[in-house]
Amino acid sequence: MADPAPSTAFADENKPTSFYLGRAYDLPSKSVLDERIDYESRDLTTHGVVVGMTGSGKTGLCINLLEEAALDNIPCIMIDPKGDLTNLLLQFPNLAPEDYVPWINPDEAEQKGMSVEDYARHLSERWQKGLAETGQSPRRIQELRDKAEYRIYTPGSEAGLPLSILNKFTAPKEPMSREDLNQKIDATASALLGLTGVSADPVQSREHILIAQLLLHAWTQGKDLDLPRLIAQIQEPPVRTIGALDVETFYKEKERMKLAIALNNILAAPSFSTWLTGDPLDLNYLLAGSPGKTRQLIFYVAHLDDRQRMFFITLLLSEVLAWTRKQQGSTSLRALLYFDEVYGYLPPHPGNPPSKVPLMTLFKQARAFGVGVLLATQNPVDVDYKALSNAGTWFIGKLQTERDKARLLDGLEGAAAERGARSNRAVLEKTISSLGNRIFMLHNVHRGGEPKVFQSRWALSYLRGPMTRDEISRLMDPVRNAAPIAPAASPPPPPAPKPAPSVAATPSALPTAAATPPLAPPPPAPEPAPVAPLPAQTAASSPAPEAPVAVPPASSGPAGFTAARVVLPRELTQYYLPVKSPNPGGAQLAYQGFALAFVEVACNDKKLGKEYRETRRWLAPAVEGQPIDWTRAETIGPELEDRFQDDALWGPVPEPLNTAKKLRMLRESFQDYLNGLKIAVAINPTLNLFREPGEEADAFTARCREAAWQEFLKKLQAEKDTYGPEFKRYQASIPEDAFDPAAPWAERWQAFAAGAPVLRATPGRALSDREKSDLEKLEIEWHGVKVNLAERARRAADQRGELTLVPKKSDCKVTHFGLAWAPFWLVGGSDLRPAYRKT
Repeated sequence: MADPAPSTAFADENKPTSFYLGRAYDLPSKSVLDERIDYESRDLTTHGVVVGMTGSGKTGLCINLLEEAALDNIPCIMIDPKGDLTNLLLQFPNLAPEDYVPWINPDEAEQKGMSVEDYARHLSERWQKGLAETGQSPRRIQELRDKAEYRIYTPGSEAGLPLSILNKFTAPKEPMSREDLNQKIDATASALLGLTGVSADPVQSREHILIAQLLLHAWTQGKDLDLPRLIAQIQEPPVRTIGALDVETFYKEKERMKLAIALNNILAAPSFSTWLTGDPLDLNYLLAGSPGKTRQLIFYVAHLDDRQRMFFITLLLSEVLAWTRKQQGSTSLRALLYFDEVYGYLPPHPGNPPSKVPLMTLFKQARAFGVGVLLATQNPVDVDYKALSNAGTWFIGKLQTERDKARLLDGLEGAAAERGARSNRAVLEKTISSLGNRIFMLHNVHRGGEPKVFQSRWALSYLRGPMTRDEISRLMDPVRNAAPIAPAASPPPPPAPKPAPSVAATPSALPTAAATPPLAPPPPAPEPAPVAPLPAQTAASSPAPEAPVAVPPASSGPAGFTAARVVLPRELTQYYLPVKSPNPGGAQLAYQGFALAFVEVACNDKKLGKEYRETRRWLAPAVEGQPIDWTRAETIGPELEDRFQDDALWGPVPEPLNTAKKLRMLRESFQDYLNGLKIAVAINPTLNLFREPGEEADAFTARCREAAWQEFLKKLQAEKDTYGPEFKRYQASIPEDAFDPAAPWAERWQAFAAGAPVLRATPGRALSDREKSDLEKLEIEWHGVKVNLAERARRAADQRGELTLVPKKSDCKVTHFGLAWAPFWLVGGSDLRPAYRKT
């Protein structure tokens, strides 16, 4: 259809860096003047406030400002608690009645006494007239559609585009001052506790201080922290002290469990999954639009309850603040943060919700980076006075009460005083009292002179009011269905069940035959967030719940494995086996649960005549529905870790071991197993030696041989003492045998087998023939004694037997019993190789 002729001389004139607000208005004559009112966008770097009661036209003015920002290629971050801002996607350049039909509320048409079709024609004519009267043509709508790319995010819902909020609390990737880091941590901790209903004072609240310390511990190491890990660390903090006190003194375990359960209730809620999936809350990513388009972000939170809304808005404001600080300095408006109704999020002192600190910080610091903040409210008395006085621009509409007017005038005077200027309170009060619908007073401290009064221009978007989630879903269907490919390509549009009018999510953005632009490439899948190491649990007397705290999967892996360790009651004893084998290359560490038992056995045996001591260490699989078979348990070493490894996957808790009650029953049955325990001990009956626990067979053999050798040398010396005098009678002595004690066992005995001739004393008397014969016999006898001793020693060293010990109940002491986490190397996504054994 042909564009209607604008009724003003400045029709359709777009001035760069200037927002077209409307036309000047003369209050005494109540008439619209032929004077264009523009607003320099850079003035918004000192922030702005829009105030007006319901029906004042405040929402329309704010949408106009957002449209002007989009036309100037300024990205906007919009917080939409009421659902009005979704109207920005209802842009119809043709102003055709059929464009309006799908978005008309039938009840509204009925109230007008019209059919939907007639009401659509009425709206079409009304928009044509309104645009023309304010000097605009439908070409501005097309220009807006061509420049802007809208996204509606619905945290905690899949109606619009979902956001991954609770997947992880991401550590700052760039250096931050300690003050900025503390502020981000405080905001995150306060927002999270707000979900549990805890009103946390950052200085006095144990809950807040503990969570803040856990975030600080992780973030200063460059580690992200997700909610399951945070719950685990609340139970088993990786920090030993908080301030000057140890953790247990500061915040007892029993009380920490209550906090862990409160946070776990969030995880256990059926709607929790919608907080885990979607785009990350990362403005660098979210603001990356298609080529030639500026991304406009609408964060729709009307569907959330008060706690959830405060939680999300606080995190969003913290992200905006962090993103702002990364930008270079600028005197022009780089981006705009718009809060559609700030009531409850920036209350006057002493109110201090989690959202207040990041919002106040943005008011103080964002100007230097070219980021503006625009707040709207119909309750100025409920907004912090200091924040109001920091605003450089005021858009004031019709107010409801004298109290609102008084607070507003106080704010205007404060804003002027901040900049060394004066304001005429009487003139301002008179002007504000005369305002009507769509009539606003513009008070800009950057521009001298009296405040300007104007009538807001007609909105380019169809202002139909808040939308339902189903309608939001229809608006975002083209975006969801668009293939996530490079921006250079454009996929064909998804088929639609029925025609629908175009909206502004994309260039044509209709679920009809119009093309849908591609999205920016999605971010890479996040790696499993690291788990801070924790000490092994020991039995405790606190009445913690029996059942483990359930957590949802946080990472992919073998069936049943997640990156999140299941939080168990502290009285359920847990142990961690050390990693002994190196990573085979590209493998992921994964922990699997087993039953563990350490038993000290000390029993006396009459045959041995000595006490036998042994520590048995077993690791047994625990299969659901089956008793633990300790006869098939694996024997392990004594090493246990008090901390598990970072960046590991976790298998499910074995069903027989997942409560302290089950562990107690298993321990009782294990005691029955010990009552029938039989220990087979390898012995050397001749030497009265037994193989020590853990002693290798070769080591036992070497010990037996050494004992036999020493016994042989002792007996050999005794025989020498006996035979020495006999040889002396014949003027002879026993020679020392030439043997090497370090020689191999078999070679060591050769010197004794060969023998050596006796040594004759020289000079000496001559021996008679009889004496010579007796000496020869004595020498033969000595050789036989020596060889016999050697042979008996050799046989004694290699003798083996087996002794079966049956310890009594009192002989067995269970030192460790519970759930053990054994490390494995996950290779290729499915092959688990034990890492607790040496390779």
